[in-house]
Amino acid sequence: MDESSTTSRLTGLTNDIVSASATLIAVVALCTAIYQAKLMRDQSKAAVWPYLIQGSSGNNGFARIIQNVGLGPAVIRGFEVMVDGKPMRTWKQVAESLHIAPSWRGEKSTTFRAGLVFPTNTLTELIELPDTADVRLFRSGNDRIVTWVCYCSLFGDCWTARSDETEPKPTKACVDDPIRKFRN
Repeated sequence: MDESSTTSRLTGLTNDIVSASATLIAVVALCTAIYQAKLMRDQSKAAVWPYLIQGSSGNNGFARIIQNVGLGPAVIRGFEVMVDGKPMRTWKQVAESLHIAPSWRGEKSTTFRAGLVFPTNTLTELIELPDTADVRLFRSGNDRIVTWVCYCSLFGDCWTARSDETEPKPTKACVDDPIRKFRN
């Protein structure tokens, strides 16, 4: 074997090793960039994560509340109120289904519907009733009243939350059912 042939083979082998190494480094760099992009997106999504909680309040009277204790605004996509599992359309219908007739004097309610953007650190009283004998009956039937809300983050991740459950549940999409829709 002559010296030029050996040198040529070594040069070819060296070029193959350098080429393979460069390709491997490029693949590792690409994988790292993709992973970092995923981490950044996950971090961005977590930075605007809404978290809605619901319940009742009021030692004097009755109030149904909803609060966003998350890190970002909640885009409301659906809201329902049910008594014994049956959808209600208004607070008066809720009272009728509980067989009570509050006077509704001093009653305050807030519009809460699909399309509303609910900011973080916001507490809203969906309905507030002053303390009367009828309202005490309304409050005693509170365990029969369930509010349901479906909401999404700014990134389109969605959850459903029920007042009778402790944590919101992820969902693929929200459906604002016109038959079940609550009209404050």
